[in-house]
Amino acid sequence: MALYAKYETDTSFDYLEKIIDILDEPICILGGWAVYLTVNKKFNEALGLDYLGSRDVDLGFHIDPSMNKTKLSQSTMKKALNILETNGFKPQGFRYYKEIEYGTDKELSKEEAEKKPTHDIFTIFIDPIVDYVHPLFKTVFNFDPVDESFLTHVFEDKTKRKELTEFSKLLWLPTTDVLLATKIKSAINRQKDEKFIKDICDIYSLSWYSDIKYHKINNEVHKILEESYFKKLQKRINQDKSVFNKANIATGIDSEIIMNTLESLC
Repeated sequence: MALYAKYETDTSFDYLEKIIDILDEPICILGGWAVYLTVNKKFNEALGLDYLGSRDVDLGFHIDPSMNKTKLSQSTMKKALNILETNGFKPQGFRYYKEIEYGTDKELSKEEAEKKPTHDIFTIFIDPIVDYVHPLFKTVFNFDPVDESFLTHVFEDKTKRKELTEFSKLLWLPTTDVLLATKIKSAINRQKDEKFIKDICDIYSLSWYSDIKYHKINNEVHKILEESYFKKLQKRINQDKSVFNKANIATGIDSEIIMNTLESLC
C-alpha cells in the first residue's frame, strides 16, 4: 500500500523534471525526492519495487551572509523564484504551487480551481530551503524562509554532495549522512501524520539502501548531529510505536526490522 496516491507522486516527479529543465544548474534537490534518488536503485534490487515517491519538490539554496540587499536581489535563489513565477507557480507563504486537475493533468487558474471540488485537484508544492536566514531576506523576498543549516555542507564541501547527470541538468544531492541528518531533525518535530511515517521510512531506507554501508552511515551521522537529536528521536518514536506498523504497510518491510534500525541508530 503506497503512502501517497500514485497519481500524485507521478505528477510530482513530472514537475521535478520540468523544474530541472527551467532552472539554472547546479540544482540542489532535498527532501523526499533526494531520498528517492539516493536509495531507489538498491531498494528496487532488494524488494522488486520502487521506493516511495514524494508529493512536494524541495530545492536547496545557498545564501551568502556577506550579501547586501542588491546582491541578495540578484542571487541564484531570487532568479530561480522569478523563473518559477514566470512559469506559472504562485507564491503561498514560503512555498510555490500549481493546482492540477486529476486525470487530465491540466494546470488550473485560480478561477478554474475555485469552481472545482477539492478532490478533483492535486496541488504540487515547491519548497525553497536556504542554508542561512539573511537579516534582509524578508525585505527582498517578502516571506520568511525555511532553513536547513546542513545545506551549507553541500554548497561549501565537495565531499558532502553527490552530482547526478541523469537529468537534463547537473543536480546536487546531499551525501547520505547529511540527508539522513536532515531527516532525523525533521522527524523529531513531526505530528502524527503521513509525513512522520515518511520520515521513518526515509531514515530506515537511507540507513540500508544507499551506496554506503550502515555502520559507516551511523558513524558519520553521529559526527554531524549532537547526541541530543538522537535522544529526541528516541523519545519521539517511543510516543508513537504504531508508526512502525504504518511504515511496514508503506514499504513492505517488517515493522520490527524498521524499529530495530531506528533504535540502533539512536
